[in-house]
Amino acid sequence: MTKKIFVVLCAVVFLLGALPVQGAAKESAHLEDDDFSCRGIHLGDSEEKMLAAFGEPSFDKQVGVYGIGVVYYSFPKGLDVGVSVRRREVVDILIHDKNYQARAGVRYGATPHKLKTTYGEKGRTMLDGVIYYIYEHPEKPQERLLLEVDSENGSLRSFRITSLPLTTDEADRRAQEDEVSSDLSVLLAGEKEIDTSAMPEHGPVKIRGLEK
Repeated sequence: MTKKIFVVLCAVVFLLGALPVQGAAKESAHLEDDDFSCRGIHLGDSEEKMLAAFGEPSFDKQVGVYGIGVVYYSFPKGLDVGVSVRRREVVDILIHDKNYQARAGVRYGATPHKLKTTYGEKGRTMLDGVIYYIYEHPEKPQERLLLEVDSENGSLRSFRITSLPLTTDEADRRAQEDEVSSDLSVLLAGEKEIDTSAMPEHGPVKIRGLEK
């Protein structure tokens, strides 16, 4: 009887001791700006800066991603970088290098527990038949980190850092937002370009007794 009580007490002590550790791991999980970069290259960096950092690509090809022209440069060891044709800025980084190591030692084969304690809890998302954990940049929601994971054991298979739309619906929504923004810019530009040469001249305008 005494032995059973001792065993139960030991189990309780062990469980109580484990709780703070799990809580601490949960609190330490977070996202950093560098999580949305690769070897010093961030989304939005110029094509010139990217090529200076990664060197000569093996080859390049131009494709359309939901209507957006992107030139993909392929580098040795499983690194592909997409550059916007229009802005000549980095918009997509794909890393299949099994030796690549991200923050906190995250690399190919990392367990789901390692990913969650490093970046935070996320549910799985399937895109085009592939399963990902998708994380948004805390300050730039269009920038995302996609961690491709194995469908069976959930281990990490590749990284993708992108500001491109991920679905047709998202692409359509962005296109509508860009159209509204463009129309507003044209409207504001038109207001600035109104010809006032034929308007009668007035003296200083007084507002509440102040001259302007």
